Amino acid sequence: MEYTEDDVTPAGSGDVSSQTDSALADHETTEDPQNYAESETLADTADTETDVADDGVDDEAKPHTPGRLPVPVHYADRQTPRRRRREDLFQALFCVFGIAATWAIGVFANATTQGVTEDVLRFRFIREILLLPITLVEGSVVLIAPIAIVVALALRRRISAIAHSVGTAIVAVLVGWALLWATSLLPDDITAPLRVAKAVALLGNTTSTALGINLIVITLCAMFTVAGEMQNMRTVRWAWIGLWVIVFLGVMRSSMTLPSAFISVFIGRIVGSIARWFFGFEDRRASGTDIVSALLDLGLVPVRVVRTDLDTSSEPLSAWSIIEDSRGRLHIQSRDVQTVEYTVNRRPDVDENRHYQVWTVDDQLYEVVALDPGREIVGTLVDVWNNVRLRGISRWISPSLKATTERATLTSLAARKAGVHTPDVAGIAQAGESFISVSQALPPTAPLTSFEADQISDAMLDEAWTQLRAAHRSGISHRDLSQDAVLLDDRGELWIVDWQKGEVATTELNRRIDIAQMLVLLSLAAGSERALESARRTVAPEVLTSCAAVLQEPVLPTSVRQNVRRTDLTENLRAQLMGVESDDEVELTDLQRFRPRTVIMVAVLFTALVVVLGSMNFEDITTAVTQANPWWMVLSFGLACLTWVGGAIPLMALSPVKLRFWEALTAQIGASIATIVAPAGVGPAVVNLRLLKKKKVGTVVAATTVTLQQLIQLAFILLFLLIAMVLNGSSFSVQLPYGTILAVVVVVIAVIAALLSIPQFRKWMWSKIEPTWTQVHPRLIWIVGQPQRLLAILGGNVLMNVGFIGAFWAALAAMGGSMNLLSLALTYLASNSLGSVIPSPGGIGPVEATLTAGLQVAGVPLSIGLPTAVLYRLVTFYGRIPFGWLAMKYMERKDLL
Repeated sequence: MEYTEDDVTPAGSGDVSSQTDSALADHETTEDPQNYAESETLADTADTETDVADDGVDDEAKPHTPGRLPVPVHYADRQTPRRRRREDLFQALFCVFGIAATWAIGVFANATTQGVTEDVLRFRFIREILLLPITLVEGSVVLIAPIAIVVALALRRRISAIAHSVGTAIVAVLVGWALLWATSLLPDDITAPLRVAKAVALLGNTTSTALGINLIVITLCAMFTVAGEMQNMRTVRWAWIGLWVIVFLGVMRSSMTLPSAFISVFIGRIVGSIARWFFGFEDRRASGTDIVSALLDLGLVPVRVVRTDLDTSSEPLSAWSIIEDSRGRLHIQSRDVQTVEYTVNRRPDVDENRHYQVWTVDDQLYEVVALDPGREIVGTLVDVWNNVRLRGISRWISPSLKATTERATLTSLAARKAGVHTPDVAGIAQAGESFISVSQALPPTAPLTSFEADQISDAMLDEAWTQLRAAHRSGISHRDLSQDAVLLDDRGELWIVDWQKGEVATTELNRRIDIAQMLVLLSLAAGSERALESARRTVAPEVLTSCAAVLQEPVLPTSVRQNVRRTDLTENLRAQLMGVESDDEVELTDLQRFRPRTVIMVAVLFTALVVVLGSMNFEDITTAVTQANPWWMVLSFGLACLTWVGGAIPLMALSPVKLRFWEALTAQIGASIATIVAPAGVGPAVVNLRLLKKKKVGTVVAATTVTLQQLIQLAFILLFLLIAMVLNGSSFSVQLPYGTILAVVVVVIAVIAALLSIPQFRKWMWSKIEPTWTQVHPRLIWIVGQPQRLLAILGGNVLMNVGFIGAFWAALAAMGGSMNLLSLALTYLASNSLGSVIPSPGGIGPVEATLTAGLQVAGVPLSIGLPTAVLYRLVTFYGRIPFGWLAMKYMERKDLL
């Protein structure tokens, strides 16, 4: 049996043509975006009858009044007896978070004491008396529950479910043993919440402890999870009740701690959920008989029901007949039928619901949307995330399929009554565990954005605005005007569909967001100029102006946002709506409670705390601070603060736009915290780049400026290092092997010369250097022609190096050490540069080690060198973190970051 779909031809481009393939033959599906036609092949099957029912039972549970189904219903769909549900993966992920949270709470709230164990030992006789009935209850549950579940599954002829349950239980035992062994390797302080006294758990006389993770609980949880769901099987429901009784009694008699009891349940659920996802869960969605029975309940008598949202080019649909027996019960059977053709308006799979097209006995055409269980968690999580992330446009949330269906139906009916061209809803009904929404079928349609701009007339654009304004006048908003929500049929009429996320009694903000979404959508379809002209013809000027502030990517549907990303469409639309030259002059409404940069800021702070607190040796720091001269410490910190000024002056000189001194200085202070999560030199560059971009400097020019500043700083460090080496000469306290150094330099020069003589190497080297040189060269020429800027760059870099070297000198003096200033400068520059080469966040570790080693090489004893290095890092790195955080928050508040 074969079903084919007609090609959808845009209005004015020709007649609607149909394509027909031979029965059960391979065929190709057109990829034209204006063509939703797709041949749907239905595989003919044998003449045997196949009853479809829950749990493998004959489908005798669909009774209704006899005689309501005069002819067999031809049903076309793709049946999957088992399917993988994302809900199972979400449950496993939730249990992982549950384990982490329970363990963390247990670590901080552990109150187990030796006295409790001694009290238990003192009343052991009473405990053994009470233990007898408790053990009897636990043993009964452990023995009877698994047997009862296996028997129940066998009676339902679910042999595969029995195999899956038993196999998962075996895997759960192995996983539990592995986790017990791995947990036993952890320190006792970490596993304290999971430990119980052996005197209680094993009826011994010892006061030692053992892990309270229960293998029986893990195994039973995994088995019950795979066996079925509580709402579908009474046996499973009672088994879970018995399991929770075991857990409660185990906690009460201290064979498990409360954290170990919950963690045991979570582990079992994780194993069971992953196994259920791997094996696939028995499909409990509405079957063909469920859908036909629901249609009959709505007073619609179907003759054909065809699935319309599946791609059948590679895998055909299957065909069945649904008949009614003399008792009014529905059965589904497959049998040979002749090949026929039906025109189906294929729906794109955009909402993960099932879509069907239904023909009735009175030649009416309907579309049926089946909302299936198992989608509630995913949809609810998305809605919760949007409500948390966005301000002022929160959506009503309910995990109930029935409530969701009723709300969508109410919005769609209200929109149609308001004058919107949308399919009329015939009714909603429950079909098995699913809910179906029945509406009049759309004629052959295609998304407005799939047509060429010259095929879309101004009247079509105006009609889109007219319908949207009609909904707004009745207090209805759509809130999801995606590319599949605005359609054109073969007669050129415009439809606005998919009102599932709409809202009645809506707010003014939601109306403005609708207008912004429609403006962007029409701009994608016909161009921004025509979209704006159409909007101005049909929408009041003050309304259009008010929507400019909410025309932002976060409020756009996903499909639209993907198309406008990395374009300046939204910026241009905002500027044109407000009549300004630049989008920067438009003040946006703050719709996001937090932005990516806020998340980054929190992540930076958290990482900073973890990295710094985890790497700091508080004993060494305490020793260094208590032994140091406080006046030299203050001087060291003051000299370190000069580096902020030294970094701000060159940035002002290199900037193509005028920067205020306090803005550049705040950026340098803020960079103090950015250095924590980035290698040396990278953190300040990122902050400076953001500041320049906020000052309306182009991305390329800003990147060039920051790159040039970094190169100049590197050049000055090398220059100071060279000067220090030359001036030191023989006065350096350590005798350097100058002969060896000279030989190494000669060898390095010879190797570089040999490599440069190879054309391929020169070409490769230039390919790496050319992009940077191309950017930097024009800026260098610009700088050379302005002596004042050159002096500012020179002075700022000198001040920065003087600040760092001075802070190091004062730190050494604070610890009672002394050293020749030139030797100290050479030691600092060489050691700090070597430590910064190692790519660790903020140079934590390598810088301290190289500074200490450098001082030792220079003749400073370790007892002074190590505290000096620690004190120097305290005033130039660790101690700057609070100031950097405050500066970053200030820049964020002033929109400088």
